[in-house]
Amino acid sequence: MKKLIILILLLFCFKVNAQQTWIKNYSTKRENDEKGTRLLADNNNWQAITFKLDYNPINLKASKENGTFVVVPPKSKGFEVVRFDKIDKTKGWKFNKSNTKTYFGDLTDTDYDEDYIYDLPFDKGKSFSVGQGYNGNISHQGKFAIDFTMPVNTKVVACRDGIVVQVVKKNSKRCEKPECAEFNNLVKILHNDGTIMQYLHFRQNGVRVREGQKVEKGQLIGMSGNVGWSTAPHLHIDLYLTDKNNKYNTIKTKFKVNDGEITDELLKGKTYSKNY
Repeated sequence: MKKLIILILLLFCFKVNAQQTWIKNYSTKRENDEKGTRLLADNNNWQAITFKLDYNPINLKASKENGTFVVVPPKSKGFEVVRFDKIDKTKGWKFNKSNTKTYFGDLTDTDYDEDYIYDLPFDKGKSFSVGQGYNGNISHQGKFAIDFTMPVNTKVVACRDGIVVQVVKKNSKRCEKPECAEFNNLVKILHNDGTIMQYLHFRQNGVRVREGQKVEKGQLIGMSGNVGWSTAPHLHIDLYLTDKNNKYNTIKTKFKVNDGEITDELLKGKTYSKNY
């Protein structure tokens, strides 16, 4: 009974945000042996998760120091997060309250390809204007994000090859206030340099890809909409990395536009065609 209580306390020390659906796709357990114990994680997400260790064991020596970031790869089973070995083998051991946190993504991966040229997120032969650009005054303050003014049910395609790591598709609610952001239908695609492009505001059940699916640049990923935090039908895209403080950092992106010209920034009020 005592060991069961200790196990429950230890698992509760690994805090997560209950509002994020990814937490349903990972679990932790402790495996005891004659030398001590170790914490194991199963990560069934299509993206890595990161533990930031902060524990307070008694009569145990940890294999990793407090403050260490431990990255658990996607689709992994029984991954050792940290091991604890007995210091005095004649005495018992336990854990005091800890503050280890778990985050979605690899918080240690901060390098990326700054020179990659992205395709526009719509079909060849189409043209759309930018309703809100970098640091826009509606919802893009301090963000490198782009809104394309786009009728509902327009085909949205991937800007770059990658793997789909998150999909939300069942929402229908919309309002013009930030609190409606929780109702955004979205697709997030992880690229091979660790960056993620997110595409927002798909119509209800309009997503055409699934989590874990590999997609190619130009492939259909869904139908645009007017769902979530939205003032009018549009497609929102932004490229980002998450840093070691779990801060969501959007990144400037270069795009191929019109007949193949390269631009460092898509400007508000300007119309861009995809003729390539």
